[in-house]
Amino acid sequence: MGNTSIKKNQLLQSKSISCKVEDKDISIEVFMSFEELMSIQQEWDEFVESIGCEIFLTYDWCRIWWKYYGKGRDLRVFIFRSNHELVGIIPLFFEKIWLGPMLIRAAKIVGSDFTLAQFSIAIHNQYITQVVQKFFELVSEDDWDILHIGPIAGLYRYYDDLRNACEESFGCSCFVLTENKSVQTYFKLTDTWDEYLSGLNRKERTKLRRHYRLAYKTVSDKTVSVVTNYGTIDNVEEMFTGFLRMHQEHWQKLGKLGHFEDWPNAREFHREMAEVQLKRNRLCLIKITLGDCCLGYKYGFVFGDTYCDFLDARSDRNELANVGLGRIIYSEMIKRAIQEKAKWIDSMRGKYKHKLEMGGELYPTRNLYVIPKKPTIVLRVRLFRFLAWLLNLLYYRVWYSRVAPKLPFKRGGLWNIWIRTCGLV
Repeated sequence: MGNTSIKKNQLLQSKSISCKVEDKDISIEVFMSFEELMSIQQEWDEFVESIGCEIFLTYDWCRIWWKYYGKGRDLRVFIFRSNHELVGIIPLFFEKIWLGPMLIRAAKIVGSDFTLAQFSIAIHNQYITQVVQKFFELVSEDDWDILHIGPIAGLYRYYDDLRNACEESFGCSCFVLTENKSVQTYFKLTDTWDEYLSGLNRKERTKLRRHYRLAYKTVSDKTVSVVTNYGTIDNVEEMFTGFLRMHQEHWQKLGKLGHFEDWPNAREFHREMAEVQLKRNRLCLIKITLGDCCLGYKYGFVFGDTYCDFLDARSDRNELANVGLGRIIYSEMIKRAIQEKAKWIDSMRGKYKHKLEMGGELYPTRNLYVIPKKPTIVLRVRLFRFLAWLLNLLYYRVWYSRVAPKLPFKRGGLWNIWIRTCGLV
């Protein structure tokens, strides 16, 4: 495709390719490991922050994700520059997936499975067409059956431009499919907590005040108030352990495993991620207390002007059963985000009534799939996606989500094959 042809074996080593696109010089480098990219870590992070990407496409997030979930997969990190300035980063990996009798060769964005993430595509908006064209010219020389670009964050502003660039670049030789699979909740923050409260309806403001009053009634010392403690270098290990324990206990009482047993290597991955991001002042680990009582935790990250609300934990103490701890914990996080001049809270995927009542808004998360127009590949991908859809229905929706939690014995975590295939349907 196009004027640049790269042989398959050339992609097996780091390289630099220069080409001219619309009077702008675009240089392309492809790397096979994150160790090779350590020298541009600061430049990488500054670039993705400057164009509004999420923390999930920072160097450390991609590097640590690859450490835990890259086994058996082939890494290709595409770096695009114009006049020596970064204009695009596409961290990609290739893998072969067997599902029953069907095998496909898939290409995906680093971080797109095994952890809960969605992201804006790390391409400067002025270079989307040029970067996508050159990316497809490179990647089309490799062997793959389906290329998944996503899940794409709801606030990504250039989705239409990206889709159009994909259709222009690959439209003759490939199908470009677009799908909205889920929704994502965002909070647009005000300048002050009082402004935020005034934006809620009267019923919600009354409900929130009532929950705080109920919480205060649980302590005998009327001089205490709700206090928010933040994770630091000195206390992060202790605080993360407390958060993890409370999170798991809450879900296990409901007959579920909780995030850290649902997802493979989740404990180790997030412990390391929390420590690394704390050193870069990006960790948002909050412990909310009332006197000697721990009400709960918030675990997430801050990057650019956005707070990422990843997971929480809340106390199951009987005396707090009628207190809306979720709303109190969320309110304390919002207060901190406002104090630190954040503009958005990214509350991740899913539709939750209490988040909408507290001012959250839903945006669609979207996906792009590129499939070569070869009859054998098209048939193979269709059959594979049908089997993946059937696996999702029978295994996850029926067995894992409905039946297994009601059974008296302990079950295992999510199947790797489901995790690897669920994003492809």
